[in-house]
Amino acid sequence: MPTMEKQPISDLFLFRVLAIGFGSLALWIGWGAISQGLQWNSGYNARVGTETSVPTLSWVIYGVLLIMAGIFPWKWFVGRNKR
Repeated sequence: MPTMEKQPISDLFLFRVLAIGFGSLALWIGWGAISQGLQWNSGYNARVGTETSVPTLSWVIYGVLLIMAGIFPWKWFVGRNKR
């Protein structure tokens, strides 16, 4: 009977899981803020001493980009570019 050997977790798989996880979190935070009517996230930059603001839509865009980075088959893309 063949034995099942434990395969080490590859760096690419770990990147994909983290990218999808953090992307989903960013998408969820941005989408929730937009649905509540919040269009800008504002904060205070202590180092510079000024107020900062970031559009909430950027959280949604970052989330979508991270999710796409986690789902997209990078090995296929790199192999196709070498031709």
